[in-house]
Amino acid sequence: MEQFPNYRYQLAFQSKTGPVKWLEPSTEEAITRLAVEGCRNLLVVPVSFVCDHIETLYEIDVTYAALAREQGIENFHRAPSLNSSPLFIDCLADLVSTALSS
Repeated sequence: MEQFPNYRYQLAFQSKTGPVKWLEPSTEEAITRLAVEGCRNLLVVPVSFVCDHIETLYEIDVTYAALAREQGIENFHRAPSLNSSPLFIDCLADLVSTALSS
């Protein structure tokens, strides 16, 4: 984010299951707070996920998008996952190769 000094960001946590205490703030809380503060454009970047699965395809794209609309956020988007991006696959191969040669 140092390369984007004019953009505000918020780290939030998702996918809480069960009664145990989870990391905070939750993504739901962050979306609601941002909307109350006047945010109308929101890009979610799921930094912990490198491929599409239930947390990206349903939880973010459906559940959080609906919450954002309900809260008045007009433009809600998710950054695409890396999935099988050639650059990402090359990076993984390089990491494995480096680890094997160590």
